[in-house]
Amino acid sequence: MVEKDTKLRSRLCKFFAIALCSAVSINALASLYQEGSVPDATRSRPDIFTKPAVIEFKGEIQPQLKMYFDNRFEIARRSGADLLIIEIDSPGGLKQESLEMARKLRDCQWAYTVAVISNEAISGGALVALGCDEIQIDPNAKFGDIGEIGFDLEQGAFRLIEPKLESYLSRDARDLAESKGRSPDLAEALVDKDVLVYQKPDPESPEGVPLFQSVRSDSPNQPTAPWELIPESGPERFLTLSGQRTLQLGLAQGMTTNPEALANEFNFQQNSIKVYSLKLADKIAHVLNNPIVTVLLILFGMIALYIEFSAPGLGVGGLLSGLAAVLFFWSRFLAGTSGWLEVILFLAGVAFIFAELFIIPGFGISGLTGIALLFVSVVLAGQNFVLPTTSDQWDQSIGASFTLMVSCVAFLVAAFFITKKMGSIPILNKMILSTEPFGSQKSPTDASGKPIQTPHPLVSVGDWGESESLLRPAGRAKFNNRSIDVVSDGAFVESGVTVRVIEIQGSIIRVTQVDPKAPEQDS
Repeated sequence: MVEKDTKLRSRLCKFFAIALCSAVSINALASLYQEGSVPDATRSRPDIFTKPAVIEFKGEIQPQLKMYFDNRFEIARRSGADLLIIEIDSPGGLKQESLEMARKLRDCQWAYTVAVISNEAISGGALVALGCDEIQIDPNAKFGDIGEIGFDLEQGAFRLIEPKLESYLSRDARDLAESKGRSPDLAEALVDKDVLVYQKPDPESPEGVPLFQSVRSDSPNQPTAPWELIPESGPERFLTLSGQRTLQLGLAQGMTTNPEALANEFNFQQNSIKVYSLKLADKIAHVLNNPIVTVLLILFGMIALYIEFSAPGLGVGGLLSGLAAVLFFWSRFLAGTSGWLEVILFLAGVAFIFAELFIIPGFGISGLTGIALLFVSVVLAGQNFVLPTTSDQWDQSIGASFTLMVSCVAFLVAAFFITKKMGSIPILNKMILSTEPFGSQKSPTDASGKPIQTPHPLVSVGDWGESESLLRPAGRAKFNNRSIDVVSDGAFVESGVTVRVIEIQGSIIRVTQVDPKAPEQDS
């Protein structure tokens, strides 16, 4: 019994010793991870630069702007640039794209990076600037306000995100600032409206930059003298600074209004600057990626295709709808949100719909599959991922789907109007098949303006025949072994179907599909 107790105590001692060693090891690893979680990307400015390059970074941060930035960033790297100037004028935009560009600048080893802010760097624009080695800013420019917003499905509007999600962006902003030797407390206040920042003089700072301490506004332990609350900081307020204050607080390193003004300070020849700006193709793609323009482009393509289906043969409608599709996917290619997968899905959808209309009778699986493929291809072309996993991606998917749905609703309204009025709309009435001889007079009308039924040399109202081609709505039908151009009453009529003449206006013969077993009735 005593021997068993001794063995038990020995095993317990070994167990606690192992547990203690494990705990110490875990704490040591955690400490190392914590210390190394923020990369040290601070760099001293080189004495001379030989190949300065400028990337114009202007406008709202969307996937197409990031695609443009990545492209110019790679071109500058391949050209051997040793000074990369990012000319920022941006109100912000998507979080993920902003963070990716900021981290790319932070990790850039082949060039010294400088952000030049002449007007504003708000939200995502400020994040991008924090990733640069230096920030040069105009005294009257605006910097900060990185409050994150997201789309609230219940409220149907954009709102500030929950504090739990906001903490992730706060951590990112702190890391970016700290990696470049800037105050992480100030960076956190740029993101979190409930964070206050206090300052006190730092006798060891040669530039006179004070020390900072951040604390939540609801904390009972607020710093006391000599700590002072900086004037721009306050409860329910995202930290937003002027250019002058950005420099005084150490977030910026100089006062410069444009890249050319850096020549003397950074010791390079002004005529050696290589500027990478938005080209005409980039600007056109940017306009086409605008949600409103996207709605109009999709609507235009759908209407043009509908007009083409309403008249036999490949005509203006088919060419215009093809042009709209090319412009849509071309702009998405330049924006970096579309690839060949989306184009293949789109073409497959068109093929399924054509098969439904011209090969497979009725409207069933083939047509529904084609519509689904078209919907998926258009939505995927507006985003750089397949399935959304983050709040930003969900917002992007909802926006792309909403844009397409608005286009579809507008198309249904336009299709109804065109169906009723196509024969009387200038230009459009020339795009459908007409059976009137060239130079013939318009159909006679009565005193009220209604068309008068006029006789036709080959058929009369009430005659029965058989469609020779698909009526969509124009086509050909056979009456008494004679082939005649006809127009259906609005519905698609398949070939080989019994039809009946219901109206004759001049030489326009309107027919409707009938059941051949039904008894004939007079009009």
